Amino acid sequence: MSFNLWWAQNDGMSGHVWLSVGDMMALRDEMVIQGMEGVAAKLAPADRALVTADEIEDALAEASEDPRTLTDAKLWRDWLTFLDGARTRGGIVIRA
Repeated sequence: MSFNLWWAQNDGMSGHVWLSVGDMMALRDEMVIQGMEGVAAKLAPADRALVTADEIEDALAEASEDPRTLTDAKLWRDWLTFLDGARTRGGIVIRA
């Protein structure tokens, strides 16, 4: 199983990530530790769900570029970049 996440406004070629369950769990744990619980809670498998741009903007205000527990710093920085893109493109759509 994997997580398919897309910017709400995407061109079908960019603005998406596929994450393994392990990577998604590690990112969610890091988000909770960094005070981004609201968005982390919504990042779960669903037929279709939306994390709004406002929710992402609020979460990013809490985020640090340096992970506290996640051992893969590049994954964390790439994730923050994806979130920042979603913030300006309507949020994140989660597809099962």
